[in-house]
Amino acid sequence: MTADARHWNHVLIGAWERLHRFGANERALGLLQAVWPQPDPAQWSRASLGQRDACLFALHEALFGGRLQTTAACPACGERLESQLRVADLCGEPPRELPQPPAPQRLEYRDYRIEYRLPDSDDLRHLPPARGGEDALDAAVAALLRRCVLSAQRRGRELDADAPLPPALVERLCERMAQDDPLADLQLAVQCPACAHQWSAAFDIGAYLWEELDDWVQDLLSQVHALARHYAWSERDILDLSPVRRRFYLDLVQA
Repeated sequence: MTADARHWNHVLIGAWERLHRFGANERALGLLQAVWPQPDPAQWSRASLGQRDACLFALHEALFGGRLQTTAACPACGERLESQLRVADLCGEPPRELPQPPAPQRLEYRDYRIEYRLPDSDDLRHLPPARGGEDALDAAVAALLRRCVLSAQRRGRELDADAPLPPALVERLCERMAQDDPLADLQLAVQCPACAHQWSAAFDIGAYLWEELDDWVQDLLSQVHALARHYAWSERDILDLSPVRRRFYLDLVQA
């Protein structure tokens, strides 16, 4: 195994161990910082959610390939659907460097003028706890907009930062944010082959990547356990073996 491959084994296992107790948002940021370390880790938090997720797609492609296996249950008839997606079809060309936070945007709607920025991972940290229901969703949207709306004017007059915006304006602003940062809330169009029901399903690359990494690490550590138990080798020595040699010894142990 090359030095680079050995290095990444240890990096990924270390990141998995550190991040296991955290939630989805912190796991996503922690994985990116582990693989693409920045002098200021907060740089990842300041990237827009779509920029961050584009980097997570690139990370998945580098670690596990460019295909994604998904499963879903039809909400109408319960039929189980399996599909295969391509990273390139979902997010296009992967980023080659850390994205810079996008510049503030402006929305003019009727007699309102809104200056806003796109949501980032730090905003997610400050959202109220998810409890489900429409009221909770409205509260989360309001909290997000309080952080992301930089200024609001009506007929040239500055509005108070805590003043609620009209529902129609909130809806238009959310639509505009989704257009500006499409990967931030990736929705897949799905049709059931059994009953022809159609719906939109959210795809969370952060959660998907973590599940893939979790399966990979647990499988690798199971191999370490089997070989260490039989040969009394150290974890580092086993991880430094190439996958081919490791599999050869496992086959001998399990024969």
